[in-house]
Formats: sequence, structure tokens, C-alpha cells
Amino acid sequence: MNRYANRTPEGTRDLLFEECCARRKVERALSELFQSRGFSEVVTPTLEFFDVFNRESAGRLPESLYSLSDSQGRLLVLRADSTLPIARVAATRLRETAYPLRLYYNQSVFRRNPRYAGLDDETFQGGIELIGASGFRADLEVLLTAVDALDVCGAPDFRIEIGHAGFFSALTEQLQADAGTRTELCALIEAKNYGALNDLLDTMEGGGATDAIRRLPRLFGGEGVLEKAEALSESPKAREAVAELHRIWEGLQSAGLAEKVSIDFGLVHGGNYYTGMLFRGYIDGSGQTVLSGGRYDCLLGEFGKALPAIGFGVEVAALAAALRDETLAPRHADVLVFGEVGCELQALLRVKEQNALGLTAENSLAGTREEALAYAKRKGISCVEIIDAEGVRNP
Repeated sequence: MNRYANRTPEGTRDLLFEECCARRKVERALSELFQSRGFSEVVTPTLEFFDVFNRESAGRLPESLYSLSDSQGRLLVLRADSTLPIARVAATRLRETAYPLRLYYNQSVFRRNPRYAGLDDETFQGGIELIGASGFRADLEVLLTAVDALDVCGAPDFRIEIGHAGFFSALTEQLQADAGTRTELCALIEAKNYGALNDLLDTMEGGGATDAIRRLPRLFGGEGVLEKAEALSESPKAREAVAELHRIWEGLQSAGLAEKVSIDFGLVHGGNYYTGMLFRGYIDGSGQTVLSGGRYDCLLGEFGKALPAIGFGVEVAALAAALRDETLAPRHADVLVFGEVGCELQALLRVKEQNALGLTAENSLAGTREEALAYAKRKGISCVEIIDAEGVRNP
């Protein structure tokens, strides 16, 4: 009986005090940045119909979703991703809106992770979606906004890796790989599992494409990587991907970000809806990806409104954990106000007066003046005000 009443489910945890302060700081910084760039906030339901995520482009297995049913027996899932629901909103409720749409979000997502993976099943993300805009101008804006997102949050020594989904897609098309094989290749490349990748490719035919895929996990670095990728490009689609990435790289160099950015053709992302540039962000102090995004020009068409789009999401909890320090600890009250018997209301009104002056004031719930003073000492509150029939006094 009540076996789990004192525990949280696996993959979840309570956030306390300075963790909450750090998370709110990141949320505020991101929201202020996004609003300053013309983005408007949307919030999608925590519960979505399974059909929103039941698509090959989602890149998620059904068993990775938290599922339940509604009162009519229809299958629902907890929101596992913010891009798919926002694509639904843009293609339905906002289908007649002038484009491009600039949308941002701050909300939780829920995913079943393997047991003992050390990952949270409930995470909080903030991000943007720029919908109805294609080309270099939009790609560069979103990528620079991603850089600014890490910067305004105070991220130390961050770095960005960029790649292109079109390059990997062109190679797998040459291999004539089915969806299952493509997903397996994707996972092995991202894990840089050279042995298993080579074993799988040994069972396939594809000539130059097979050799190129073998080299993807090692194809990362600076501008020279683009030349190597160009040499491996046998199809127009692959060469176009390299050319797009080269132009973006030149834009980042002009912005003075060359030292912060590297190119990684092994960046192939599990979300199958990506079609163009991909990028991820990392910071010192966190072993996780704290930012990821890219271009997805075909996803909205699956919801009935074909539009190009690009966006990114920030893992707020991971970023907040890396930034947490003593300066984010909860503030103790500046003043403790104690009302003697019969002066309880006056004490509460005095708290409001102190708040109006910009002070943090706490109403004492102690039974006696001595108890109030002892509490203030324990909490480190240096100023105590006593309210009695004669007014306000300091002991």
C-alpha cells in the first residue's frame, strides 16, 4: 500500500531552491531574447493525440512515448517534442497568418529513456521556430540567434557544431537504404561506433557512397572538412549540401565566430524531419547537448500546409545545471515583520509597505517575539520589525 508515495518516478526529480532559481533565470533570458527578435510565444497541450507523433519523420519509436487514453478511448501521448505540435498549430490554426511566422516556446517534453541511461524523462525546453522562410538569410539568423541564446544565459566556453542533413540523405539515397537501415546508420554515426558501422556497411552495396558514409564520423573540424566532403560528393544533392554549409561557414567567419564553431558531417540527428542545416550546442560543465536544431522543410506538409521552416531548442535544465552557482541561491528576506497579538493585520500591511520599497519582507508566523527573533537568527535575517500598539520598532 502506497509503496511509491515517497519517491518520484524514474527519469523525474524534484527541483529545489537554487535549481529553480537557475532554471527561471535561463527561461527569462531566453524569453527576453526571443521577444526582442520579434518572436511570439505559443504553448501547446501537454497531451497530444498519438497521431501527431506517429509518423516516420518523427524519428521516435512508439515505446519511447508516454501514452494514455482519453474518455473516448482515443490514444494520447505526453508531448515528446515541441517542433511537431508547433508544426500542427502553424498548419491549422495559423494557416491563414502572414508568413514568416516567428514563434517561441518554453515548455516541458516527456520521453522514455533506457533505464540507467542517466537521462531525465521530463525535460524543459525553450526555443524558436521560424516558419515560412527558406534560404541563407533565415538559416544564418536562426544560427546566430542560437549563439546569442547561449551567450545571454551566461554559458561559459560554448561551442556550436554544424552539419547538413541533405548530405547524409544524398548518400543513403545512393545506397537505396530503407527507413530502418537509415535509422540504424544514423545511430551508429552519431555514436561514432566505427566497428558496428563498418560491419553494417559491409553488407551493403553502394560504391563511393558506402565509402563516404564510413568516413562521416571522422569528417569534422574546420573549413578544410568542406573540401574533403566535396571530394566525396558524387550527386548534385550532396554537392548542394556542401555548398550551403560553406556559405554558412563564411557567414559565421564574418561574424567573428569561427573559433566557436566547427563542422561535423557526422551530425545526422535522430529526428527524421530535418532536411537542411543541422546544429548543436555544447558548454563546459555539461556532458549533454544543451542546444539542437536545424531546417525541416517537409514537416508542415504532413499536417496539410507545405512550408519551409527552421528552429532550435535549448535544454533549459542542462544549461541551468551547468550555470548554477552561489549567486543563484534563494534570497533570504531583507526584513522579518512580527505582529504582536492584536497587530497581525498591521504586520501584513507593513510587509506590503516594505515590498513597495523594493525589499523582500517576510511575515513572521511565530507565536512570540522571542520565537520570531530566534527564527530570524537561524535564517540569517538581520533586520526584524516588531509591530505593536505603539507602532513599528526594532528590538
